[in-house]
Amino acid sequence: MPAANATPTAVRPIAVPTPTWKFRSHNYPDHYLRHRDFLGTLTPIGDPPDDFRFTLVDRGFGLVAVRSVNFPDRCLRHQNFLIKLDPPTAPDDAAWMNDSTFRLIDGMADDGGISLRSLNFPDRYLRHRDFTLYLEPIGSPQARADATFHRVE
Repeated sequence: MPAANATPTAVRPIAVPTPTWKFRSHNYPDHYLRHRDFLGTLTPIGDPPDDFRFTLVDRGFGLVAVRSVNFPDRCLRHQNFLIKLDPPTAPDDAAWMNDSTFRLIDGMADDGGISLRSLNFPDRYLRHRDFTLYLEPIGSPQARADATFHRVE
């Protein structure tokens, strides 16, 4: 069921599936979401392979955090709308919790994929631009493709 503040482009939450994921880009199918130097990027598969693997942490109500497999104390989060891999600064770090929580929805360019909508900026989605990951509004077919990923085990 869509959230009350859902955008008009059908943002139906989907269930959180198996715990370990790689995210393949919809429009660059040889590129995958990864962290490098604690920044979110999009590159072909390379070394170390665990930089491309993430666990989805279920935060309830269709909300997830994207946790690194090789840095399990860190999740992808936005900071100034740039995607970073950061740990919380304290057990009750509310800013980190909000910045690292996303609504998992059907892919914006392909409903067989997934997109990640920000919890605290619900008009913004995780997307790649120039192979760097950002949290940005989606207003074009190109941006919808940039914000769509496919699960690879």
